[in-house]
Amino acid sequence: MTADSQSTVLITGGTGLVGSALTSRLRKADYNIRILTRKKREIQDVESYHWDIYSGQIEEGAIEGVDHIIHLAGENIGDGRWSKSRKKKILDSRVMSTGLLFDTVEKRNPDLKSFTSASAKGYYGSVTSDNVFTEEDPAGDDFTANVCVQWERAAGLFRGGGYRTTIVRTGVVLSAGGGMLAKVLPTIKMRVSPLIGDGKQYLPWIHIDDLCGIYLKILSDSSIDGVYNAVAPDHLNYRQFIRTIARVKNQKVFSPPTPELAWKIIFGEKSSILLEGSRVSARKIIDAGYEFKYPAPGDALRHLLL
Repeated sequence: MTADSQSTVLITGGTGLVGSALTSRLRKADYNIRILTRKKREIQDVESYHWDIYSGQIEEGAIEGVDHIIHLAGENIGDGRWSKSRKKKILDSRVMSTGLLFDTVEKRNPDLKSFTSASAKGYYGSVTSDNVFTEEDPAGDDFTANVCVQWERAAGLFRGGGYRTTIVRTGVVLSAGGGMLAKVLPTIKMRVSPLIGDGKQYLPWIHIDDLCGIYLKILSDSSIDGVYNAVAPDHLNYRQFIRTIARVKNQKVFSPPTPELAWKIIFGEKSSILLEGSRVSARKIIDAGYEFKYPAPGDALRHLLL
């Protein structure tokens, strides 16, 4: 079940928050790394190739001889308001890119060993409920859920082609390098960190080291196949998240609730991913043999902030 030590992995979105961390982790694990990028750049010990999903082009040499593909690329769903054109970019960047990868693999590298695609907790919809969502639950019915459904359906092309295919439904990634923490920490420093709404929405989260660890587990264990949630097993809501950061930083922080209407006016439809959130189960990936390094938010935040 263990991958060859010199396997070659192609990562799309390899220069983003998760991609950069994963590239570093894979290099340390002795994998050969290639990345696909819209703007070609030099990265030490990494082969970089250009691609353009809108023209349907992937640079020669990028796919040939690759053992595994990890597909992280996609427009940031949290950037900007969700105009009609922005929503189309968010969807196309995931679905069209997956289709282009599949068509190219079929032509240039039919011996590919595995394809792993990111997805998101948004598959279950932007809702706050008592349910703890598992991989068997149906998709939600809002924009983020629809994006994930079509993204995962596109990844299904690889399964239909006979390739081992894994989908990773990722929660909020906690990292010292950016993401949510970078947005929250300035308010913590000012000792006033307003809640998003009433703060009771759950925040399925994962330390970036554990997310990278899950991807490594998928690469090395050929028995892992199908859909897995990538979230920590310890649940907390947004109010508890802010309180945990304050405790770790040993600061008193005033966290008043804020009107939901204000968030809806400012962010429009996108406000739903901020104001709503339910718990998501990590049981399946744990049962597959992954042991979390940072299962509790306090330990995760101490590692990232101290």
